[in-house]
Amino acid sequence: MDNNRILVLDDDKELLAAYRSILQPTKSKKSSLLAAFAETDEQPKDSRPVFEVTTATQGEEGVAFVKKSLDDNRPFAVAFIDIRMPPGIDGLEAAKKIRDLDNSIYIIIVTAYSDRSIEEIQRSVRHDVVLTRKPVSSDELIQQARNACNSWAKDLQLENKTHELDQVNKELFEKIQLFEKFVPTNFIKVLDSDVDNDHIQLGKYSEHEMSVMFSDIRSFTALSETITPKDNFRFINSYLGHMGPIVRKHHGFIDKFIGDGIMALFEDAENAINTAIEMMQRLNKYNDGRKRAGYVPISIGVGINRGPLSLGTIGEEDRMQTTVIGDTVNLAARTESLTKTYGAPIILTQGTFLGLENSSKFNYRILDRVQVKGKSDSVVMYEILDAFPENEIEKKMQIADIYQRGVELYYNKDINGATEQFQQCLGVCPEDIPTRIFLQRCWGMASSYETTF
Repeated sequence: MDNNRILVLDDDKELLAAYRSILQPTKSKKSSLLAAFAETDEQPKDSRPVFEVTTATQGEEGVAFVKKSLDDNRPFAVAFIDIRMPPGIDGLEAAKKIRDLDNSIYIIIVTAYSDRSIEEIQRSVRHDVVLTRKPVSSDELIQQARNACNSWAKDLQLENKTHELDQVNKELFEKIQLFEKFVPTNFIKVLDSDVDNDHIQLGKYSEHEMSVMFSDIRSFTALSETITPKDNFRFINSYLGHMGPIVRKHHGFIDKFIGDGIMALFEDAENAINTAIEMMQRLNKYNDGRKRAGYVPISIGVGINRGPLSLGTIGEEDRMQTTVIGDTVNLAARTESLTKTYGAPIILTQGTFLGLENSSKFNYRILDRVQVKGKSDSVVMYEILDAFPENEIEKKMQIADIYQRGVELYYNKDINGATEQFQQCLGVCPEDIPTRIFLQRCWGMASSYETTF
């Protein structure tokens, strides 16, 4: 947008006429008033740029012109202002008021004498200004007007480009936010620490040691068969809406939702366990709401395993996704399935337990030793007890050592000794499912020795 509109504020009407004659020349003969300027033009008159000049003899009048120009959407590009301009407000005060109205206008202070420095003037106007001393040549005046108008146009162009860039950045940010809902930023950062300098390629992977958490709603299939598909989605999203933020709160990230299940990754084992505990606590409140609404309460199980795994991308060039693979992931999923067998809300592997810097922060007990299909070594499982009510935690911690001795005797094939230990446990915690499982094994009522899964 070209803008050749100029405002001139000076209490000397002869000088105003000179401004008009120089900046907005007519076919009439050059006025003698041009003598107010020291030099005549060196360039031919017909090669001069022509400006649209508005003049005012008082500061208030000039300010009013600026306001009207903005209302008419025809702003001035530059204002030439005499700093000494009685009566009324002086040129500097007028410049300040003009700047308050229009921050884009260029201001050139023109004066024969000023007892104020350019720095003082600029501080007062809160903007860069040009200070020009009278007398001034017509060529200099034209050049200043041309430069200011060109700068005004470039500023407007830059402002428009900046606005366009802001819009692009806003759209990009919205797309990134949408993308992050499908692929968590933390996954990408773990996958590639230099992701900001590159792009993720198909088949890219990295190896890490992490804690993998699986959670699942027990008997969800049976529950989903009793409600409509619409209610199914509403229920799942309501439940996941409560649980997902807990993962992020404890510095983990969700790799994927598997129906009603959650698979999450943590760099720190303690954060994974804290997440599982808080999920159980949130579930209690969630179930209170379900009871009030007349719905059946739900229960969940959480399994955690820690070990080496690979994070990467799979698929094809036009459709790929992130994934995590490795025995660590498989064992975490199987650990979660054991929560149904043992009636234990939270189970973790020995690898997770050994990854804790301070296990004394949690109430726990050794649960069992299980045999993983396809593996020669058995895996020791631990139960985190902090998800239970306080009175149950107290009872389970009271029998923890007795229970552990019973497990050791059982696997040493001292069935009578193991039976005695488990019966003591049952006397304190008659509803303890793991104790009942071991007693059934001791009595030959269930599969002996290790659980295989």
